[in-house]
Amino acid sequence: MSEQKDTQAAPQPAPESVTLPKAELDALRARVDEYLRMAQRVQADFSNYQKRVARDREQESRWLVEKLLLGLLPALDTFELALKQAPKGAEAFVKGMELAQREIFRNLEMHGLKRIAAAGTFSPAVHEAIMQVEEAGKEAGEIVAELRPGYTLYEKVLRPSQVSVAAARPADGKT
Repeated sequence: MSEQKDTQAAPQPAPESVTLPKAELDALRARVDEYLRMAQRVQADFSNYQKRVARDREQESRWLVEKLLLGLLPALDTFELALKQAPKGAEAFVKGMELAQREIFRNLEMHGLKRIAAAGTFSPAVHEAIMQVEEAGKEAGEIVAELRPGYTLYEKVLRPSQVSVAAARPADGKT
C-alpha cells in the first residue's frame, strides 16, 4: 500500500510586523487613495452609463409609439368622418361604430395619446388656424369649429388641431 502524505501544510507562524519608512508608507497610502478615487470614478461613470442607456431606450420606445400613432391618425380621422356621414336609419350601426371608436381611442390613450381640446381661445402652440369666420357672439381669436382633431403624445404635440377662428370685427361695428 502506498503511504498517504499529509497534504495540509503545517500552520505558518504569523508574519512579524513590518515597519516601513514614513516616506514609503505615505507613498503607499497615496496609491491606495488614488486607486479608491479611480474605482469611485469608474463606479460613477458606470452608473451614469446605465441611466443614459435607460433614458435612450425610453426615448426610442416613445419614438416608435409616436411613429405608429402618426400612421394611425388618418384612420382615426376616416372613422370620425364616416360616423358624421352615416345615413339616416343606421342608428344601430352608428352606435356600434362609436363603441368601437371609443375602445380604440381608450387603448391609444393608455399609450399617451390625448385629443387636443378645440374650444375656447386659439393657441398657436396646439392649434392651426385654417380659416377665419365672422361669427355672432364670438370674440376675435375664439375657436368656432374644429376641422380636424389634433393630438398630443406625452405632452408633445403630435398633430395640431385644425380650427376655424372668429375674425376680428371692424372697428366701426359693421359686418
